[in-house]
Amino acid sequence: MAFENVKNIIKSGINDAFVEVYDMTGTADHLDILIVSDQFKGKTLIAQHQMIMDLLSESLKNEIHAVKLKTMDYDKAAQRGIKTN
Repeated sequence: MAFENVKNIIKSGINDAFVEVYDMTGTADHLDILIVSDQFKGKTLIAQHQMIMDLLSESLKNEIHAVKLKTMDYDKAAQRGIKTN
C-alpha cells in the first residue's frame, strides 16, 4: 500500500494528525507508523492504538500485513524532540 494512502486514511479520521510511515521490511506491508494528535490527550495507549486500528481495519484485511504504532499528543512529541511541522 502506498504510504501516502495510509497517511490519508489516518488523517481522514483524525484531522489534526501528523503522520509518518516507515517500511520495516522493504515489502511495503510491514509498517512502522508515528501518529501525533491532540485527540490522544486523556486516552490510554490502548485506546489511542484502537483509534488507529479502527481506521486501518479494511487495509489490514488486504494490503497491510503488520503495523507498529507509536502514538502521542503534540506536547509529548515536543518533549521528545519530534518535529511535527
